[in-house]
Amino acid sequence: MPQAEGMALRAQERSGLFARVALPTWLFSLLVLGTVSWRRVLEMRFQDPDDLLRMVEVRDWLNGQGWFDVTQYRMNVPEGAPMHWSRLVDLPIAFVIEMLRPFVGMAMAEIVAAAIVPLLTLLVLLSVVARFVDGLLGRRAAFFACLMVPITLSVILQFQVYRVDHHAWQMVCAGAMMLGVFLPVARRGGTIAGVSGAIWLTISLEGLPMVVGTLTALGLGWLLQRKGDRDGTRIESAALSLALTTSLLWLATRLPQGLEIWCDAVSAYHLATFAAAALGIWLTRTLARGPLTRFAGLAISGSVCALLLAVPAPQCVTGAFNDLPPLVHRYWYEQISEGLPIWRQDWSRIVTMVALLPISVWGLVLLWRTRREERGDWAMYGGLLGLAVAISWLVARADGVAMILAIAPASYVVDRLLSRARQLSIAPLRILATTSAILLPFVPLLLLNSLIPSEDTHEAIRERTAEREEDCLAPTRLHALGALLDQRGGGRNIMAPLDLGPALLFSTDATVLASSHHRNKIAMNDVIRFWMASPALARQIVEARRSDYVLFCPGISEPRTYAGAAPQGMMARLSKGERIDWLEPVRDPRLGGLRLYQVR
Repeated sequence: MPQAEGMALRAQERSGLFARVALPTWLFSLLVLGTVSWRRVLEMRFQDPDDLLRMVEVRDWLNGQGWFDVTQYRMNVPEGAPMHWSRLVDLPIAFVIEMLRPFVGMAMAEIVAAAIVPLLTLLVLLSVVARFVDGLLGRRAAFFACLMVPITLSVILQFQVYRVDHHAWQMVCAGAMMLGVFLPVARRGGTIAGVSGAIWLTISLEGLPMVVGTLTALGLGWLLQRKGDRDGTRIESAALSLALTTSLLWLATRLPQGLEIWCDAVSAYHLATFAAAALGIWLTRTLARGPLTRFAGLAISGSVCALLLAVPAPQCVTGAFNDLPPLVHRYWYEQISEGLPIWRQDWSRIVTMVALLPISVWGLVLLWRTRREERGDWAMYGGLLGLAVAISWLVARADGVAMILAIAPASYVVDRLLSRARQLSIAPLRILATTSAILLPFVPLLLLNSLIPSEDTHEAIRERTAEREEDCLAPTRLHALGALLDQRGGGRNIMAPLDLGPALLFSTDATVLASSHHRNKIAMNDVIRFWMASPALARQIVEARRSDYVLFCPGISEPRTYAGAAPQGMMARLSKGERIDWLEPVRDPRLGGLRLYQVR
């Protein structure tokens, strides 16, 4: 009976955690998101080409394309463009569409699903953060941590309406993995960490450094006898659940690729590595009798895993983009700021990547000094936070995961300062101290923004570029383009810049040569060659690729890159209004800023 009462009490506490922490902060997040993006929501404009292509992928699946087949057949016709994306991210989007389609039709069901799914994903993240921080630092810190999520730009931008790409789910998996690392029950915690890591890797192999780092930290926790990890149960269950879940998910989503090696998705050699790690850790825990033998067993296991990762696929050691054609690497990969290191970012992005870190470090120092019996936890947390920050400084799009880890110790600082503020007996001082504590997470952001160099000119350029891009990518504009193509009849294979491709696939029934997705690298190379080539060479490319139309939007970033790099190329000539004898301009007021030409 006492055990049953204890279980009921814990269930009640978790229920209260959702109702009193996750749900209120989610509603606050909806208010923040609605305030900053209501116009884009009403205009049904997607934020990123990846979001549009994700919706196209879901649509193709629901219309009969195979579960295992994620090829985009309306790109690079007739072969299609191979994709590395996972069906796991498609599942919630498809579920909402199928629920709504009988009532509102396919088109509106897609839009509503793209609006709802990111917001529900945010609720999942807040629930995970609340559970994780509540167990680690207490209920009030959990509330402040969840409250920080919508004001942390690196995080909340990935949960905007229509942001259906996989980055948000990576943050959910990172938070769940941290929950497992610090859950008091070692076996359950290890299982949660391993399963979360497996889902993360299935969604995106970008999580591999963090998953490997977490297993390494758990190994060190066992060697150094961290409280809760003294018998190795946590790392053993984490490694076993990682190997098992990754294998099951690979069978469920990737099976037809067989032994084919990919550098951008879980392949058979990754499964072998995870299995070797699980076996090595199990043998070490079973046979080792002292710290030296434990260290030797873990070191041998780690070495074997490193060899299994490197030897079968040495081409993957330097990353998934090492085999891009030079033109694609220079004029596509190096132009995507989110994939570049921190020193290649503009100041506004750098500020969002570092602003919360001083408070987070302050929180870890406070925890180290005030909760001495748990110093093993704070050392491990500091190591994992440092790893996440280092990864984000090398690849900027990982900054959301780093900020999820930074939020927890920062929330402890706010909690401590508010506790001190309430103890002040003088009311004006108490009000001032309370307000200062609540506003503390904003201080570094405001301070850094006031100290950075002025970029008024660059900001004005960015705003003008955004306006032009919004005009070209507005759904009404693209639907009008589709209607115009229908009226003209004939073929509709379009040669367009890479970032326009997904929008054309989503809003029209046209086909394109390529988009910004690296497995289709040969077609990407031809797109870039076309826009930078002389008219004579460009015509050869168009004829080889059987393009019926040429389309672009002048003034936005990708066309400006091509025009600046090749002043005598097609993009530069067409942007200046030059006539090309084998292109016939298509003039229609419905096109707005879009420039469309039919190939003679």
